[in-house]
Amino acid sequence: MTFGDKTALRYVITVRFIRTTIVDFLSKLIFKKQKKEYKKILINRDGAFGDSIVALPSLSVIRQNHPSAQIDLLSITNSQVSFIELNLDKHLINKLYVVKKNERKYILKTLKKENYDLFIQIPQNIGIYKSARNMLLVRFYLNIKSAFGWDCGRVKSFMRQQKKYFRTPTETYRFLYSLKKYNTDVTLNYPIIAKRPKECVIENITSQKKIVVFLIGGKLQLKKWPSVNWTKLANLIGDQYKILILGGTDEKFEAEKIVSKTKNTDNFCSELSIPELHYVLMKSQLAISHDTGAMHLCDVAKLKTIALFSTRDLSNKWHPNNKESIVIEKILPCSFCLKTICSNNICMTNITPAEVYDAFEKLI
Repeated sequence: MTFGDKTALRYVITVRFIRTTIVDFLSKLIFKKQKKEYKKILINRDGAFGDSIVALPSLSVIRQNHPSAQIDLLSITNSQVSFIELNLDKHLINKLYVVKKNERKYILKTLKKENYDLFIQIPQNIGIYKSARNMLLVRFYLNIKSAFGWDCGRVKSFMRQQKKYFRTPTETYRFLYSLKKYNTDVTLNYPIIAKRPKECVIENITSQKKIVVFLIGGKLQLKKWPSVNWTKLANLIGDQYKILILGGTDEKFEAEKIVSKTKNTDNFCSELSIPELHYVLMKSQLAISHDTGAMHLCDVAKLKTIALFSTRDLSNKWHPNNKESIVIEKILPCSFCLKTICSNNICMTNITPAEVYDAFEKLI
């Protein structure tokens, strides 16, 4: 380790320590000591599809430890897919509030009337200012006297050194560690109920063929693998497997291009609900996926996954939890840029169909 690396890591550790100290001090100052039993609990977890999936084991732990409490969930998101679409176990959450960011003021007025006695923050990657603001809002506006769950958030500096030298837990386990007060086993439990697809064609395929799933969706273009590479990979896999291409409406045209140049693929982009997608993944042998929400659903289905990651961010935290899965990513001089637009998408285009096929053969 170079002197520069040591200095960078010391900086990151110091920032984390300062943030954690402030959060802990503020929490002890304004919130009451935890009780064993609560009647009404409010949980907050914001974000889109993947953010919802990785939080589910923590929601399950909270329910297990408060079986008779009213547990409500607040999620602020502008995404099309959220907790509402997941088909959660009906015993998990009593009231689910999923609102847009511009509806926050209205929903806070509604929540204030509920008189919750415990607030649990499933950690978000926010800075110390927002964490402190939210803690004050919970205590003095919502008038909730007990609360926990805030952490130091993400340190955006020196991510290359963090990637190389730190053991970064996945987001799922980071949330579970924040619930260590329960002393609960961290066995992953995802309370989603699968649903058989209405479409008879896909039902026939999953019952007659060995299924491989291509999950080609994703919000950011720079986290996507080129369609020409998906085509080459499908041809390498060959006719002994049926490949289902899955994604959203934005991927339908790309999927049709892949289907037109291959003989073993079918396009089901935007045709499945989340519970139906869960069912298909449970019937599949393997998934190959971008870093997207659907990839986390593979963990729910206990499906082996080859995950193709860009390195624009500290990717470790979003890796699959299935130990049989394989992550492929390229650390380049321009990695950890945090950009949302990239002119050449080099960290994804450098992943070749041949090396993905090698990983496919290992897992199959």
